[in-house]
Amino acid sequence: MISAGSVPCLRHCWPWLPVPRPEAPQYLTLLLPDPAPAAAQMGLPWGCGRPSLTGHASGFLTSLLTLHLLQLGSAQLRVEGPGHPVTATMGQDVVLPCHLSPQRDARTLEIRWIRDKFFEIVHHYRNGEDLYGEQMKAYAGRTELARDGLSAGILDLRITGLRPSDDGQYVCTVGDGHAYAEAIVELEVSATGADPHLSLGGYEAGGVRVLCRSAGWYPLPQLLWRDARGQHLPSVSQTHSQDQEGLFEIEGAVIVTGSVEGPLSCVVRNSRIQQEREFSLHIAASFFHNAQLWMVALALVLVLLAVSIGLGVYLFVKKSKLAVQEWSRGRCSAGTRVGLEQGALGGRPGSMAAAWGW
Repeated sequence: MISAGSVPCLRHCWPWLPVPRPEAPQYLTLLLPDPAPAAAQMGLPWGCGRPSLTGHASGFLTSLLTLHLLQLGSAQLRVEGPGHPVTATMGQDVVLPCHLSPQRDARTLEIRWIRDKFFEIVHHYRNGEDLYGEQMKAYAGRTELARDGLSAGILDLRITGLRPSDDGQYVCTVGDGHAYAEAIVELEVSATGADPHLSLGGYEAGGVRVLCRSAGWYPLPQLLWRDARGQHLPSVSQTHSQDQEGLFEIEGAVIVTGSVEGPLSCVVRNSRIQQEREFSLHIAASFFHNAQLWMVALALVLVLLAVSIGLGVYLFVKKSKLAVQEWSRGRCSAGTRVGLEQGALGGRPGSMAAAWGW
């Protein structure tokens, strides 16, 4: 049994609980007057052969202690879970086990199943009725508390139509107005996806790029590549995505060269339930020869392209230089002609005045 102060959500869910003091031991202290002084005042010796209060005090103390222990025993509750994760498949129904220990009637108790991650109520039972006012919307119409086992202290909860979002921890809590107890139950939801789909992505890095894709997995699976000898091949890339239902799609790629003999296998594995899907593809040797020819052709094209670019740049620069030279020559020729004409006019200053009648 876990104390009331160990989990914060239970203080919120059970507001009537007293503030716990785990450091205070549960015992009863009874203070009784010493009968010796009273006997001395009465002139009676204290000891054998005389009236004594010891027997009455001992009986009274024993009765009180017995009553106190009975009350403590009735107030204590203890809840136990399975002690291991409960594994179920998506779409199926699952029962989360929980029971009182020792066995006792739970029909008069208040029982709550809570999502530990969200601190929200999955199912609420009190006074023989199921209360749905505070239930999470995601569990509406999908939960059921086993009524036939309540008299024996069985608090099992059934969840129908499992979804990936149901994966996680649940807390089974019980209270009776004076105390409460809880147990944590781990639910692991799994889904096995479709067979992998393989496709060729083209030539790359001296080999053939092969793609593998598979969807419908939960949780996120592993994607592995294996050759004909069972040796693992490294992936050059790997991505994944999640749909609206929470299922994963995974895609990976590998570069296969001519050194890889035999079929190539793509394996997608769900490690939680140790299930996997595998698909194999045999790549003909002609693909690798084509890859080599393609690389040679690409190299030739790149060389020719580089030569063409270099030649074009050379011709452009040369043409630009010629244009600049022609422009410079033309400018020099025009300047020479203007200078000669000015010189000719300057040698006969009176001729221009005569020509204009000055």
